[in-house]
Amino acid sequence: MSIQRFFALSATVMAALAASILLGPALAEDSADEQAVQQEPAWQEFHFPERGFVASFPGTTEKPNPESTPVAGQNPLLQHDYKVKAGKDTVYWVVVFEYPEGRAPSPPKPDYFEKVVAAYAKGSNTKVRTKTSKTINRRAGYEARAEDSRGKLNHLITLVANGDRIYMIISAGPKRHARSEDATRFRDSFRLLGGPPPPRTASSSN
Repeated sequence: MSIQRFFALSATVMAALAASILLGPALAEDSADEQAVQQEPAWQEFHFPERGFVASFPGTTEKPNPESTPVAGQNPLLQHDYKVKAGKDTVYWVVVFEYPEGRAPSPPKPDYFEKVVAAYAKGSNTKVRTKTSKTINRRAGYEARAEDSRGKLNHLITLVANGDRIYMIISAGPKRHARSEDATRFRDSFRLLGGPPPPRTASSSN
């Protein structure tokens, strides 16, 4: 699959992601009393060796079951979604795009992740506020923050490639969520399992 076709497809895929992230119309304002009785959900670490990653999710003791679907028109490219909703207005999500062997961009070109984030913003009807390259588990990655036009919903989007997989770690929630401790905790809980060594490690060993 060409990069151009992937990004054209991504806008459609991200629209589907956004439909689940945007959990209804405008977020309702909770009263001070309701906020006072809310308890911080416990976090649980889960291993997903079949998809090559580890991540911690809040508010659940059951391992999230993936929703695995072929990407329309791009079989055998597969999309695996691991998602947990925390209350009515926050979601934590790992998306794994799994390419046929040897066909993923590895390592991705510098503008690859930027285009994926742009497709996500288009599909979720958000505007990217910040974006930067970021090292994830010693691999080249990318991170962005986006929000809707009313500034009511914040998204933290992190991407990293490993072998034939592209991982997208997403959390979305109320205003300022992208800079919250919970968003950071979810992102930092993500770890890669196996796969080829980072390019720098491979080259330095030769």
